[in-house]
Amino acid sequence: MIPQCILVIEDDDDRAFMSDLVKAYERIIYSTVRKITTDCWDVDEIYQITWVRLIDKIPLLRSQSRDQRVNYLISTAHNTALNYLRDSKRPKELSYEDYMDTSDFRNDDHLAERYLVKEEELAQLSRVWSKLDERSRYILEGYYILERPMDELAQELGIKPSSIRMALTRARKAAYALLEKEEQMQK
Repeated sequence: MIPQCILVIEDDDDRAFMSDLVKAYERIIYSTVRKITTDCWDVDEIYQITWVRLIDKIPLLRSQSRDQRVNYLISTAHNTALNYLRDSKRPKELSYEDYMDTSDFRNDDHLAERYLVKEEELAQLSRVWSKLDERSRYILEGYYILERPMDELAQELGIKPSSIRMALTRARKAAYALLEKEEQMQK
């Protein structure tokens, strides 16, 4: 079945091209997604999102050979599934103000515990903060403390918005590595 997003493409040639792609490769897309999740609701949602993302890539898809196109479709489906599951299953993060709200500990048993955990995490991070490189400090401070949007950080760092997530991951890994090293030295 051709996804609705394909049927609403205005250009007749593009719509025909994408309809042919769906007919030829829908099984590959479905099987790629099913390798990552078996939840039928998630599979259908990811399948639809994959085709929506591919609509923006019509010129690229037209220019590719059959083998390149198959690999591109598989990669797109795979990455879309991973991103979807990561984003939908991730618990919503509490802001710093939520952690610092200490108005009434008696009515919320876990708030005091979260506050103490957050304080401990901040204390640990402060011990290794000066050992982090300037870029890592800038990214971590901008995202977690100042709560700045990723695209804004990417622009200031002169990198692509799609690359900021990896830069953030590397900065976190660097901080965790320093924390582990410090912990091992204390033993």
